[in-house]
Amino acid sequence: MTTTAEFGKKVRIQVDLSAREATLLQHLAGRLSVRSRADLLQQAYSTFLWIINEMLSGRRIVSLEQASMARLDKFKELSVPAVEPLLFEHYQYLAPRPETGYQQLYLKGRNMRVGQLVYKMRANELDPEAAAADMGLPLDQVKEAQVYYALNQSLIEQEADEEKRRLDQGGIALESDDLPG
Repeated sequence: MTTTAEFGKKVRIQVDLSAREATLLQHLAGRLSVRSRADLLQQAYSTFLWIINEMLSGRRIVSLEQASMARLDKFKELSVPAVEPLLFEHYQYLAPRPETGYQQLYLKGRNMRVGQLVYKMRANELDPEAAAADMGLPLDQVKEAQVYYALNQSLIEQEADEEKRRLDQGGIALESDDLPG
């Protein structure tokens, strides 16, 4: 991170991000309806400074459910209006389906896991727009799935490996049953 210029009382800072971090920032900027990634970063930095100030003041920052707050006689609450929409549901177009045995999220309205979507996009060399058109999905759903994949790549790849192992073992079992005993 480097300081690039100073304008009046503001200082411009240049931050180098990985492609994954830039994708996540762009997605969050869209979800939080901020004007730009710069505005998002300013809000994030302000939140970070508030957290540091509280810690340096000897206070602890804890997470409580709304109902538990009524039992506290004194507390401070961080209010970030742009984050409010995320409090109800983190992902707008993705949902868990625990009955399937998979931890990764599914596309709402489809029997398709995020990993299946991303792997299909790779196999067919589809960008988000082409994938959305090809599969009849909202573009925002495809982009949100890509962000989820970037954050949960190891889980999704682990589940894909486990599924492949199960299929391979099933194939071996069928072949050995066909052998004369």
